[in-house]
Amino acid sequence: MFTKPKNGWTEIHLEEFEGLGSYIQDVPAEAAEGCIRALREQTPLVLQFDEEGSEFTLTAEDTVHIVAQGYYGPEEYDIPMTKEALAREICADLEEYFPDWVEFSEEYAYFEEEEATEKQAFYAKRERMLQSLLKELRETLQQMA
Repeated sequence: MFTKPKNGWTEIHLEEFEGLGSYIQDVPAEAAEGCIRALREQTPLVLQFDEEGSEFTLTAEDTVHIVAQGYYGPEEYDIPMTKEALAREICADLEEYFPDWVEFSEEYAYFEEEEATEKQAFYAKRERMLQSLLKELRETLQQMA
């Protein structure tokens, strides 16, 4: 679903749907938290993405439904994938590009050279937070198996 984050963006691909996630949102944390909550509470997974000029909402239960609101009006996509399968894919994508997701923060990108110590502290704190979320997501997915 997520490509490797680069220059403050990640591409989001699900079958024929293509969208973007910007670092103005905390995409990895919001996606992991949303998956955990939806799986534990047995509610639909709902993720919203701001593409800086357009947006889309992804809802997953027995299938994935995406409503994109862009320059040409709303577009809808239905993808045959359960929320559990989507959560597993999200978890794998977050793990695969983990160091890049740690840096995927508007705040991290704007540290100045003379703020190296603060930048390292921010990175370490963010790394621990994302590791904790991924661990929780993995554990939640294991309970589903």
